Amino acid sequence: MNQYSLRNELSNNLKIKLVALWLLVMFIPIVYYFVLKDSYVFRDTLDIFTFLLEGILVVIFPLLATLIYLPSFSSELNNRFIVYTRLRVSIKKLLFVKFMTNGILTFSVFFTFVFSMFLFSFYISPSQGWVLFEPEIYGLTESTLIEDSYTRHTFTQLLVYGPMAYGLAYSFWVGINAAIYATIGFLSLLLIPNKFVALSIPWLLYIVGSFITSISILRPFKLSDTIFPYAYAQQPIWTAIIPFLTLCCLCLVLFIIIRKKFYTLSDLQ
Repeated sequence: MNQYSLRNELSNNLKIKLVALWLLVMFIPIVYYFVLKDSYVFRDTLDIFTFLLEGILVVIFPLLATLIYLPSFSSELNNRFIVYTRLRVSIKKLLFVKFMTNGILTFSVFFTFVFSMFLFSFYISPSQGWVLFEPEIYGLTESTLIEDSYTRHTFTQLLVYGPMAYGLAYSFWVGINAAIYATIGFLSLLLIPNKFVALSIPWLLYIVGSFITSISILRPFKLSDTIFPYAYAQQPIWTAIIPFLTLCCLCLVLFIIIRKKFYTLSDLQ
């Protein structure tokens, strides 16, 4: 156990069956696309991308983020694995490794998912002729379509630098937001004895926070729209960053509250 490290923890959680399950989940929006694409009219590749990420994902996003790593971490807490391991590895190092593993895995899964949807939407589907674009139905021409895409949603401002710049930046954005909700879940597990309640905190925060920020004065900062900005007019990118920084501050507060628990065996039950 003296060799316990972040690399070992990541390797232990990258099991073939789990990776296969993640890949299967990633294919669900694409299957949905092929089933329903003939019932929709798409302006351009951005419309396909939006289609793939809208819907149920917007609602259950924090829940999915907590399912990447936290169930196994919760199981270790319930089995007092961390308590027994502390005899050979400092609790500070142990929890730091698990904290980092949670963030890295969650970010990686969501970044890969969104970037895969981007590649499929902007490159694979059009090159294979799987969809017929009809911008004229929206009153757009080939030239005005490009300008329209720049102003369609928050973050599409980045399309002016090219599709790849937008795809990478937006995938990073979704990934880092998934990681911050997973971090809230991680810290909640250390703070709240009831594991079900602790794992529900990120989703409840997301739903309640989205409801509260739906009022007119706070509408540009609605939690769900700052991650999946498809239901509201384009906003400056900084409006999406404000709620994210607020969540970071919440994580800092939770960390300060439970910091002493890193050294107290009786609190990790």
